[in-house]
Amino acid sequence: MDHDMLFGDELIGNTLVDLEDRYFLPDWCAIKDKPIEYRPIHHPSSAVAQGVIKCWIEINDAKCTPGQEAPVWDISQKPPEEFEVRVCVFDG
Repeated sequence: MDHDMLFGDELIGNTLVDLEDRYFLPDWCAIKDKPIEYRPIHHPSSAVAQGVIKCWIEINDAKCTPGQEAPVWDISQKPPEEFEVRVCVFDG
């Protein structure tokens, strides 16, 4: 959703993830570190994808509390850093 004050909240797009298919797939359950996926974002009014979501999907037991078996991921934005780039161009 596009949450803004100017034009109201609008649907950007959505994606579908089949969790049942993953849960019963032995290869997916055997991998400790789940692979990073690129999920296309689709809007009902367009045949072209509106963008891509980079994510990974984990399925944890319902009785598992955060920090116990399932890791808690810090997804906060990193502070900005300053860099200096120097370029040398030689006439050849």
